[in-house]
Amino acid sequence: MSPLTQANNQVIAVTNMDDQDRRALKVNYHLTDKFLAYVADPVERARVEYNEFTETWLIVYNLSLAVTGESHKVIQPISLVIHHNQLIVFVTDQTSFILDEVNSLTAADQTQGVWDAVFDLLYQVTTDYFDYIQQMGELRANIEEQLHHHSSSKQIFNLADLSKNQTYFLTAANGNLITISQLRLLIGQGTRLKLDQRTIAHLAEIEVEAKQVQEMLELNSDIVDKVSNTYNNLLNINLNNVMKVLTIYSVVLMIPPIIFGFYGMNTFLPFADKDWGWIFTIVITIIPSIYIIYRLKHNHFI
Repeated sequence: MSPLTQANNQVIAVTNMDDQDRRALKVNYHLTDKFLAYVADPVERARVEYNEFTETWLIVYNLSLAVTGESHKVIQPISLVIHHNQLIVFVTDQTSFILDEVNSLTAADQTQGVWDAVFDLLYQVTTDYFDYIQQMGELRANIEEQLHHHSSSKQIFNLADLSKNQTYFLTAANGNLITISQLRLLIGQGTRLKLDQRTIAHLAEIEVEAKQVQEMLELNSDIVDKVSNTYNNLLNINLNNVMKVLTIYSVVLMIPPIIFGFYGMNTFLPFADKDWGWIFTIVITIIPSIYIIYRLKHNHFI
């Protein structure tokens, strides 16, 4: 567990918040138990909260981690608390890499306000999704190429994992878009927060990017579903063809044992006492077999 770490004059990073951090945040920044419960929840949904009494904002935003690996770890939330002109970033060991981006963004412009830093971070996190979308597209194309050459359960499972990951990404992108829309709505509802036109325009840019991420993920998810359905249908067709061939063979091949079985009995049968009787049995075996094949072909079974 790391203590409160001063990133710069405006930004404070909290990694793996513990009880000591909680007490310090309550005393120094008047954070409520409700807000602290939100930031400590590892599966908290993306949201925006505003406490009018303490004039504190809470933004929970979904951060993309990876395309492959354990499906439940590809998306993790980060929490941003804005108290007056102070930004507090809550992260875990998995999401602490975002602090490098926070430091680089704030170091690039020391004169920017705290909300400029928040929107720069949200913009960066949102646009990071495009890299993962591209990776998932390349992974899907690779799986498709392998399926074209040889269909195996491994590729099917890989496609299923990709579909699962895209569901997580799409759900996270939907939550982020709702969060940005909520933020714009709350800012426009007469809160004490006053932003200049440039900052508001930056928020609108984030909403545009979040919408584009959502649309691209929806498209990729539909493509993966269609590819998966196509190969499932192909597998079913191949299975039906195999069963059809086996059924035809079974029907045709059941005739000789019946006829040969009759002639193997110790009873009198036509031409059974002739030297060429075995030729006769073969002929009367072939004729019905050919007829059955003809009927199956005539009825488009083969």
